[in-house]
Amino acid sequence: MSVQAYILVNIKAGKIVPVIEQLTRLEGVKEAYPITGDYDAIVRAEVNDVREVHRRMIDRIHEIEGVTDTATHIVLQ
Repeated sequence: MSVQAYILVNIKAGKIVPVIEQLTRLEGVKEAYPITGDYDAIVRAEVNDVREVHRRMIDRIHEIEGVTDTATHIVLQ
């Protein structure tokens, strides 16, 4: 059974478009969109287990130039 997560991403000004483009290319990312509010983008990811959320998704997202912060929310049901 796969694990779904929604990851909110803060991005430096002027970097939203290139960061979104890179997010959509990450393995496990199903969707990535710019949003309004406290964060600049939202990512819907699907991976094999909770450990992969951190190892595969969060670590790789933070490697993208322009990403300053993330908040991860695991889907429970």
